[in-house]
Amino acid sequence: MIAAIVSRRPRALPLTSLCLAATVAVALSACSSTPVPVTETKPLLPQLLQSPAATQPTWATQLKTGAFSCEMGNKVEIRMDGRVTDGVTLVWKGSSYMMNPVSTSTGAVRLENKGEGLVWIQIPSKSMLLNSKIGQQLANDCRTR
Repeated sequence: MIAAIVSRRPRALPLTSLCLAATVAVALSACSSTPVPVTETKPLLPQLLQSPAATQPTWATQLKTGAFSCEMGNKVEIRMDGRVTDGVTLVWKGSSYMMNPVSTSTGAVRLENKGEGLVWIQIPSKSMLLNSKIGQQLANDCRTR
């Protein structure tokens, strides 16, 4: 009895035929009868290359510059004079130091002067100055005010 019921059921179309029919229908419906002239299209890449953010590294767009007031009355100044490739100047206790960017996996801005052992770290909420040679914090909780 079950064999008789199964044999009376209509055969379904193969899945590949249904997919092909759906693809053709979608492709035809997407075609427009009015062609778009090629002269009206604008390439996106040159516009992206000309934007200011595309010409600067990520750290340069995130770097906060200016005078920072820190805990214990410490003061730090960060300046970016000229081009990004010229580095960043850090002023600490009357001396200027050239700082070079170092990539981080956390997204923090990290600048170093390997000769002096200075490390400047900026996160959105605060900044700090470290001396990596002696393993000491020089200035903490630095903020622009």
